Amino acid sequence: MSEQELLSIVEVAARLNVSVEKLNHWVKQDKFPCQIKKGKMAFSDTAIKTWLEDNLKAAHNKLTAEHQSLQAPPTRRGRSMFDFILRGGVFYNIDGTTPQDVIANALNAMPLPNYCNKAGVIEQILERESIVSTALGNGVAVPHARNPLMEHEDDERIAICFLRHPIDFRALDREPVTALFIMMSHARRSHLQMLQRISFFCSQDDFIAMLKRRAQKEEIFEYLDAHRQVID
Repeated sequence: MSEQELLSIVEVAARLNVSVEKLNHWVKQDKFPCQIKKGKMAFSDTAIKTWLEDNLKAAHNKLTAEHQSLQAPPTRRGRSMFDFILRGGVFYNIDGTTPQDVIANALNAMPLPNYCNKAGVIEQILERESIVSTALGNGVAVPHARNPLMEHEDDERIAICFLRHPIDFRALDREPVTALFIMMSHARRSHLQMLQRISFFCSQDDFIAMLKRRAQKEEIFEYLDAHRQVID
């Protein structure tokens, strides 16, 4: 293989949308194919494509299995961020020029139980947003209704929605919002628990960094899966 066919760690990290530190960690754990050329890490384009195919397939199978287990009659579904977001979903490039636009468009992209009137849900969440901004800072907002929206505990969900363009949500830190956590609870107590989970993860620098670079959903679920028991 010629030198021209090999990529540097910086080039590969950019291609995979991960940090150089993360990629270096994978290599040290033998989780990513790497060669050493002249004392430096070098990566084969062919090996990278094979790795991506294998890992995306594995991630897809894992998420499919999780969805199937949630649709089956369980004894009790999990209440971690992983479980809430698995039900709510992760969405990208939500359009809009105002907070009202992006919230409505994000909700229209979300799956909801059949008993939910989507127009009514949007109205309730926008009404709450009109009272005071739900921006947390660091480019994150948490749109939610004042009252519980779900009829059943098992239907509670949180969706992560990445916006196509930054939007001014009147955040205290004045940073435009680029990611929404749309939260739908079943009861007041679970409403507070869900807010606690979102606040905890959004206080973690590595999680915020992942949001800012719009990480792929497989990486987000991998992170949340590894932190299931942090505050549960």
